Amino acid sequence: MNFTHEQNTLLSLIKTSLCFHKNREAFLEIPEDLDWNSFVNLAARQGVLCVARDGLTQIGGLSRELLIRWELSIQKLEARNKRQRAVIKELVALFRENGIEMLLLKGIGLSELYPDPNHRECGDIDIFLLGDYEKGNKVIEDLEIEVDKKGTKHSNFFFKGVPVENHKTFLNVEYTKADKNLEKHLHKILCEQGFDTITIDDITVRIPTPDFTAIFLSRHNIIHFLASGLVLRHFCDLALFFEKNRARIDFANFEKAMREYGQYNLICSFLEIGQMHLGLPEESIPEFSIDRYQVTTLANRVLEDTFYNKFRPVDKKEIETMWVPCRKLLGVKQLFRSKWKYDSIENGLFFKSLIFRIHQNFQLLNWK
Repeated sequence: MNFTHEQNTLLSLIKTSLCFHKNREAFLEIPEDLDWNSFVNLAARQGVLCVARDGLTQIGGLSRELLIRWELSIQKLEARNKRQRAVIKELVALFRENGIEMLLLKGIGLSELYPDPNHRECGDIDIFLLGDYEKGNKVIEDLEIEVDKKGTKHSNFFFKGVPVENHKTFLNVEYTKADKNLEKHLHKILCEQGFDTITIDDITVRIPTPDFTAIFLSRHNIIHFLASGLVLRHFCDLALFFEKNRARIDFANFEKAMREYGQYNLICSFLEIGQMHLGLPEESIPEFSIDRYQVTTLANRVLEDTFYNKFRPVDKKEIETMWVPCRKLLGVKQLFRSKWKYDSIENGLFFKSLIFRIHQNFQLLNWK
């Protein structure tokens, strides 16, 4: 695909920032007619505002007002990351006091892979309590914190202002056969391999092993891709994860798990974006048995969707306050525009998903 000056510059800055190579490559000269306002807005929408700034070795052409706004946004993200780390420490200690061990999923665990861990955009804190889901909810409720347990996959609560998801299951096992089987696979890996650890200040925090995260992160991103599309931050996560953990991942097992439900070419296209545009070295990923032309074509379409996704810019709060029929119509339009995504996984998957969506819409709860 042909990139705008802003898109091309953003990809080059990310590549420079992530430092896959020992010597940072010479940075592509910034076009004189670069629209810096559009560039900063693009980086923010793609979840890489801080990462892009880290790749900028010299600043020129920015207005003082825009530079201040950019730096303030970075400071806010750094503060949010530090607050999350503080909350994770408190949760580990709180659950441990109550005889519960906590496994941290994604999030801060992935942040540790970045050159500056505080510069990865963060969202919720995802945790798994190793069989103590209900007990964990009770511990939080005993602190007079409201726990929303309506979801089938996880409960939700706010701890000191930070959203937390306490996972009952890793994936949406209620919805698809693929997730049911991958869930069993993930539990098998967890049982056989245990966990890794990271240190946040003076607290040891458990995280899954690379074999677990390779499958969990890939499936998580595929679900995001189908539901609303991805942003560049997702591809940064994947590229950094596979590069840093390539020696510890059982790629034959990973390939088998991804092939089982037709997700193999799609995840390969995500990694192809990392190699083509983000600096992921080719040797980081083994030479998978794939149709190279098909995967490259799919990668280009995925990246085009990443930059030009019409639905991602719709504000979540705006959607929640929409008149219900309008919200449902938007969801139907999004589903039909995304048919090619489902077709890239399995013929007929789109119509299965459409039938499931129609069934869901007959549930009274979903019209509130």
